[in-house]
Amino acid sequence: MPSHQRLSVFIIDDNEMTRSLLRVIIQGDQYDVVGDAGTAEAARTRLRSQRADIICLDVVMPDGDGLELLNWIRDKLPGTEVLMVTASTDRSTVEQSLRNGAKGYIVKPFNPGIVMDTLDKIAAQIKAQRAAGKAWR
Repeated sequence: MPSHQRLSVFIIDDNEMTRSLLRVIIQGDQYDVVGDAGTAEAARTRLRSQRADIICLDVVMPDGDGLELLNWIRDKLPGTEVLMVTASTDRSTVEQSLRNGAKGYIVKPFNPGIVMDTLDKIAAQIKAQRAAGKAWR
């Protein structure tokens, strides 16, 4: 995979302002925000047809739990990495997120630099995995 190819990002958060802010921070030379959703059900529906390399996922949503949605993503969208972006600082939530496959955990209110640094670390892992996968073919 060429290093200049942009990775796709999908944002799931019930707060429209947070989704907009993340879109402004993330969209650029390295990342293409391909969609967003404000509820767990909307996310499931959109992600059935819209693939993403990375999903930014909130824990608290009006119609579901981000941890349940994380499990759905791991099951239905293998190869998609998840970055939790949430106000939840509960230790068990953080631990469960990481144990269930989230590649990072950012607490709101977030700093744009932290968001990008964390995304860049996840992107490096994705690119390394893809390069290794191509080497085995």
